[in-house]
Amino acid sequence: MKKIIVFLLFLSSFQAFSYTNGIDSVIREQKYQALFGQKALGQKDQKDLQLFLKSCDDSFSSRQEAAKFFAEKGWEYLGEGKLDTAAFRFNYVNALDANSVEAYWGLGVISFNRKDNELAIKLLEKGLSLDSTQSNLRVDLATVKLSCYQNQQACGDLKEVEELLAKSLHQDANNANAWMKRCQVAYYSGKIEDAWTYFHQCRQLDILQLDINFSQFLLEKMPDPKGFFKLKE
Repeated sequence: MKKIIVFLLFLSSFQAFSYTNGIDSVIREQKYQALFGQKALGQKDQKDLQLFLKSCDDSFSSRQEAAKFFAEKGWEYLGEGKLDTAAFRFNYVNALDANSVEAYWGLGVISFNRKDNELAIKLLEKGLSLDSTQSNLRVDLATVKLSCYQNQQACGDLKEVEELLAKSLHQDANNANAWMKRCQVAYYSGKIEDAWTYFHQCRQLDILQLDINFSQFLLEKMPDPKGFFKLKE
């Protein structure tokens, strides 16, 4: 599926993890919080939700069909960087279909971009529990846990990240983004030769998923075995 890596460039590779420790402190209306803040809605918001559900019942053959339609809208808003609007849509998707992987996936992406790694992990793990075949979703979970490691948070470590990526690649050996993330894990683990191998695996599969800038970090440790990349002067 498309999702985090395709839509949000600021989630890609090394630059994705420049966040400072701590959770985004912005106070948002409940409808813009993931899963409505996991609290009962106020009277007005509840009325709006019921009107929305009735409208969907009148317009779609099923709520699952409506959920798929509005999930696509949620991803569009997310791709435009409209996180609050996207969260509002994905909350409604969840109300339409409590088993929608898209809802948990989208809200997980939003939580990550709001710098709440712990909530992002819970949401992405819930999505995986609903559909364990989603290779890209597993990579995105690994991405968040790698962010935890880089920010010295207790929500993730390199072993966890590597296990997630290995399983994702077992499901889809051509997942270029998984190879790029695995390159980073190898780099942080001091396995620079392996990191280069994974870096070139990503390059060969999909150069759009390759973080060219990350090659400079590798080059500072070891020359490119294939000779493609050189240190910038």
